[in-house]
Amino acid sequence: MTPERRAAIRQAELDDAVRRLTVADAVGLALRAHRRRLGLSQRAYAAVRGRPPVAIARLESSAGSLRLDDVVEALEGTGFALALVTRADSDAGTVAATVVEPGSWPLTELLARVRDGSRRFPAHHDTEAVINPPKWWWHREFFVGKGPEPQWYAPRPTPGRGGSPEQEDVA
Repeated sequence: MTPERRAAIRQAELDDAVRRLTVADAVGLALRAHRRRLGLSQRAYAAVRGRPPVAIARLESSAGSLRLDDVVEALEGTGFALALVTRADSDAGTVAATVVEPGSWPLTELLARVRDGSRRFPAHHDTEAVINPPKWWWHREFFVGKGPEPQWYAPRPTPGRGGSPEQEDVA
C-alpha cells in the first residue's frame, strides 16, 4: 500500500471518528488532554483533583453515564467547559455551530419567577411582566397583608376574546 493511500484511509477513519464523537467522548478527551498536559497518571491526577481513581477512569471513558453536575465539576480548572450550541443547518445557510450566549434567551425565561422563587408558569404559555397588579391580588392578598405584588404572570389565551387575555386570568 502506498503512503498516499494509507494517508487517505487514515483521513477517512479520522473523519468517521469525528462524526461519531459524542459529548461524553469529548469530555473524556478533554480530561485526558488536561491530565497529559500535567504529565500525570490517572492515579496521580485523581490525587491532585481529590477524586478516586475510578472516577477519573469513568470520566475519561464513559462520561455520558454520569450526572451533568459531576461532569461540569470535573471540567473545572482544566481549561475546558461544556457549552450549549446551535447545530449547523445547511438549509438555513449556517455552516458552523455557534455557542448560545446567556443573553440569547428571552428576558422572561431568565427572570420570570413566582413569588416563592421557582418557575411554575405553564411552559406552553408566554410569560409577561405585570404592569399593574391584577384585581385578584388586591382583594385576596394586599388588603389582608399576605404577600408582595406579583411581578410576572402567564396569561391564558381565552377563546372568543381574539387571543388577548386579561390579567384576571393569572394563575
